[in-house]
Amino acid sequence: MSMRINHNILALTAHRNLMVTQRDLDQSLIRLSSGMRINSAADDPAGLAVSEKMRAQVSSMEQALRNASDDVNRIQTAEGAMGVIDEKLIRLRSLAVGASNGALTDGDRSLLDTEFQQLVSEITRIAQVTNFNGLNLIDGTYSTGTTGIKFHIGINNTSNQDFYYINIGDMTASGLGISSLSVTNTAVAQAAITTIDSAITTKDTERAKMGSYINRMNNTIVNLEVGHETLSAAESSIRDADYGLEMSNFVRAQLLMQTGISMLAQANSVPRMVAGVLG
Repeated sequence: MSMRINHNILALTAHRNLMVTQRDLDQSLIRLSSGMRINSAADDPAGLAVSEKMRAQVSSMEQALRNASDDVNRIQTAEGAMGVIDEKLIRLRSLAVGASNGALTDGDRSLLDTEFQQLVSEITRIAQVTNFNGLNLIDGTYSTGTTGIKFHIGINNTSNQDFYYINIGDMTASGLGISSLSVTNTAVAQAAITTIDSAITTKDTERAKMGSYINRMNNTIVNLEVGHETLSAAESSIRDADYGLEMSNFVRAQLLMQTGISMLAQANSVPRMVAGVLG
């Protein structure tokens, strides 16, 4: 073995290995403290690119879930108001049936008509004030195909997959066709019964439609939750740190650091040994 003093190759080799161990220890510390396997693009360029796309999809899916929940609440608001209107329509029919009876006087029918007209006005008022986040729901605003409510419940922008439109009928007295009714005599009272029956059918059709929208949206929420869970798991498998593995690497790096420092000290003692030979 040659003996040199100017260049301590053993010390340089030990120092280089020590620096490699230091980088491994630093990386393990970063991963253990952050919980992430990928903390910079240098850690895993391809993994970072894939996981960033997944993170964007996960975030969008979380927003889609919030959209779907808001949409359920909006439709439930509309359906609840229709339930109140339902009660008013039933009362209107009862008043019309009562006014059709020949045993009543015109004065009696006038009293019935007073309540009748108030209920008609109340139906319109309810339809006009029912809103969600300031958006009217059952006053005819969304009654046609070109002005339907947009449900965006996907992470992309494909029609009938990520979004679609629904329509809600006009539940005002005018929309239900009862705005001009009265029960001031038996003839108009009898005619009112038929018209109110038609209004009840229209209202029931809309309520049933709202129920189907709610069920559809609840199924959408379940599907989004499953997709969010599986996509999050996939993103986690790429980006998150495996604590068992990282702790093993950390302990290994610690031991190598201790032995590396010891060996560097031994390598630095070689020139002194050479000097001892020189005497």
